[in-house]
Amino acid sequence: MKFMTATKKLKFIIFAFGMLVLPLGALNVSAQVDDVLVVRQKAKKTIRPKAKPVSRKVNVTRRVTIVRVEKKSRSNYNKTKRPVKKVVRTIQVPLLAAQLRLLSVDNEGKETEVAPFVAFTPNDRLRMSIKANQTGYLYVIRQASPEDDGEIIFPTTLVNNGSNLVKANVEYILPKNCPLEYVPEPRDCALQLFPYSESPQEYFTLIFTRDSLINLPNDVKNTRVSLANLMSAGKISAKTMIDLIEDSGQDLISQQGDTPFAMRIVNINPKDNEEIIETFVLSKLNK
Repeated sequence: MKFMTATKKLKFIIFAFGMLVLPLGALNVSAQVDDVLVVRQKAKKTIRPKAKPVSRKVNVTRRVTIVRVEKKSRSNYNKTKRPVKKVVRTIQVPLLAAQLRLLSVDNEGKETEVAPFVAFTPNDRLRMSIKANQTGYLYVIRQASPEDDGEIIFPTTLVNNGSNLVKANVEYILPKNCPLEYVPEPRDCALQLFPYSESPQEYFTLIFTRDSLINLPNDVKNTRVSLANLMSAGKISAKTMIDLIEDSGQDLISQQGDTPFAMRIVNINPKDNEEIIETFVLSKLNK
């Protein structure tokens, strides 16, 4: 009889504990849903074009004095350094600048430069030409919408031997050098846009930094499992992109580049000239 009483007590305790855990679990799920909604709302306002167009060109070869800024997301951040007095390091370098050109690819794989503001169709095949005015680290991220996680399309094993360390004034075309075993048609070695129903616009964010980012790949190994693996270095969350943008003190302008349709982005803030983070939006026709 005593054993039965003890058993009932144990069952009651287990039941009571379960009733206590259920609301806590529901609250945790609710908090996670709220966090996702916050990120989505924030992404719409944060992951978008920021550069202000100007008619008067900034000289991107002239050296100026800039202040180096340590950031937790960069390889230049020293976790152990805790100086009593803040040390400011200045250097003489050009302001960071990166140029984007958009190239349409025909059936033979021939490239023709096109204006980035025209509307495209999912049947179009495109490549991106990117050139920076100094050596640094380049990342290119593609999103179906600002709220979605991004696909890292540079670095890629198809370009620059898988490294994202790019040289000054060297043009990098993305994608390029697709293996024939995966892409027998020359025009398909290109960016193929998502269907309009899935993504009326596509978002491409260019990140060019003086120091590499610790949370993104800087060297991609050639696994050669599929074309998708060759053209992608993985995912980056929308939250991580928001954090990078919010941590930046950049002041961006856009001006005409080397060609009529080329767009050059310049960070004109000498007090935080560590990076350029700019989003380009490609619009599509409903065809």
